[in-house]
Amino acid sequence: MKGGTVQINWHESKPVLTLDFHPLSATLATAGADFDIKLWSIKPSGAHKKLPEVTYVNSLSYHSSAVNVIRFSSSGELLASGSDGGELLIWKLHSTDTGQTWKVLKMLR
Repeated sequence: MKGGTVQINWHESKPVLTLDFHPLSATLATAGADFDIKLWSIKPSGAHKKLPEVTYVNSLSYHSSAVNVIRFSSSGELLASGSDGGELLIWKLHSTDTGQTWKVLKMLR
């Protein structure tokens, strides 16, 4: 298997500090020094392309400092995020008429 570097301006030119793949879907979560979590859809490339297609889906904004750890639960319904400011957020996935959204379920300090 060959790999390559996907060239995307991930986080407003700020460093990406952590990432995790959703366990059940082709979703990648990234977080970093811009205080945000970004969700990306990863689709396999066609036969003539070498790299997967990466599409921005959504941003989760709540942290007040750099986000240095994110992890999906094994069910994929929860996402935990921790920041330099000592905040630990638990996000819950909610289905809507137009798709899905993530909302803060708990905040720990």
